[in-house]
This record gives sequence, structure tokens and C-alpha cells, in this order.
Amino acid sequence: MKFGETIKQIRTDKNLTQTQLSEGILARNHLSQVENNNYFPSYDKFFSLLDRLNVTFEEFLFIQNDKKVHFKQRIRSQIAEAANLNDIKKLEDLAVAARDLHEQTKNITYYHYMLISKALVTYNIDHTVSDDMVKFVTPIKEYLLGMDNWYLYELRLFSNIIFALTVDEALLFSRRALKRLDNFRYFTEYQHTEQHIYHNLSRLCLEFEDFGNAKMFAKKAIDIANKYTLVYEKVCSEMNLAIALIKLGQDAYEIIKKKMLIIDYLEFDNLYEHYMIVLKKFNIDVKLLKA
Repeated sequence: MKFGETIKQIRTDKNLTQTQLSEGILARNHLSQVENNNYFPSYDKFFSLLDRLNVTFEEFLFIQNDKKVHFKQRIRSQIAEAANLNDIKKLEDLAVAARDLHEQTKNITYYHYMLISKALVTYNIDHTVSDDMVKFVTPIKEYLLGMDNWYLYELRLFSNIIFALTVDEALLFSRRALKRLDNFRYFTEYQHTEQHIYHNLSRLCLEFEDFGNAKMFAKKAIDIANKYTLVYEKVCSEMNLAIALIKLGQDAYEIIKKKMLIIDYLEFDNLYEHYMIVLKKFNIDVKLLKA
């Protein structure tokens, strides 16, 4: 669908006349020319039209692309989903797909997605940070260090590689990331990225047996998950918190039992197995039987 056709479709779907849409933004005959693909408005007028239509730029692109999600967005979501479910086979397939796309397009985004997928595969095999994992994320770390300012893409990248950094590196990066992220607080994606950063920081601190910081970051992650009703993220962060509490000498076994029952009930089998491995790794003896 062409640019003007998309504007017209949205306008008619919302029962707006050309006069109603164009008033105060551009002349009605100019809008008519826009809808006939004979005239392209300036950026400020274009975004004013989107604002009047109550449509985001991302939604506009989605409609213009015949309601198909752009592949970069789709593969990013698939990687996140596979990582959450600890689906190694899916991550391996996504690494290949991202590699092929990078070779075809030379787009650095696909290169980063390939590296993240490979790093996640390496981690999920034995749930430890390995030299191979560090090798995979090093180019991303260098990319981030070379940026004067981070935008949402760079902030997401940081969140995705936290698990392969040292605690000192992660804390150094996170101060910069969270300060920058505050600029995007009114974006929907802000809430997920902020929560993921704190969750992944808690997971990293568990990995390095820094249980005090793991507890602190997990609590922050839970607070954000509660604020934005991020149920899945909350369960995972509560597991991190419970593990940290136990290693700090507190009784949090009931929390683990309840959360594992929830994970089992929701049939997140790979996630269930992941946490069983993690519990065993930390010598946490919990009598858990799947129904």
C-alpha cells in the first residue's frame, strides 16, 4: 500500500472527513493530493496528521505494510520468546536466520541478533557464563562503548547482553543505561526494557554469587513488573529474589514452590527445567513434583 493510500484508509476507518483531518495542519486540497500520492507533506505535518489520527508511526508502518510485522521486529520478538522459554533449538534456528539476513542485507541489527542468539544458546546449554558466550557478546559491547548516546535499540542490546558481562561491567553500563532510559519513560517499550535490565542484573549477580545485589535488583524488577502488570516477568524476578534470599540465610522455599507451580501450570516446560537446573546449581533442595 502506498503512503497516501494508508493515510486515506486510516482516515476513512475513523470516519473523519478530509476537512476534519487537515484543519490547522495543511490545506484540505493538499491532503487530497497526499491521499492520491501526488504530494508528500513535511515531517512535522506528517506527524501532526498521525497525532490527529491517534496512530503511532510504528502502527502506520504496520498498516502500510498490509498489516505484516516488519521482519526485524518479528525476529527480535522471537528471540525474546525463545530466550524466556529456554528453547535452544529455536534460538539456533534464529541465529542461522539472522546470519543469513545479515549476509544478504549487511544490516548490523541482524548481526547483533545472530550474536545474541548464539550467546543465549551457549548459556542455556549448561547455565554458566562461558568464554564462548563472552566472545559472542564482545562485538556488541564494543558497539555500545562506541556510542555517544544510547537510544531504545542500544538499551535493548544492553539488556540482552547483561548475562555475559562481569558485575563491574554491568553496573557501569547500567548507570548509563538507566539514566538514558529515563528519557523514554513515556514509551510503552520503556517499561519492559527497564524491568528486563533490573531482572537481568539480578540474574547476573546470582551468577557471580553477589546475593546482596541480586536481592536488590530483583526487588526493583518486581516493583516495576507490579507497576506495569508484567506477570511473566514478575514470576521470573520473584524466583531470582527467592534464590538470593535463601543464599543470604533467609527462608524463601515457599515462594519457590509457589512460583514453580505457576510455571508448571502455565506449561512453560523449558522454563521449569531451567529453574530446576538453577536450583540444583545453588544447592537449593526443594521437593518439587510436576503434576
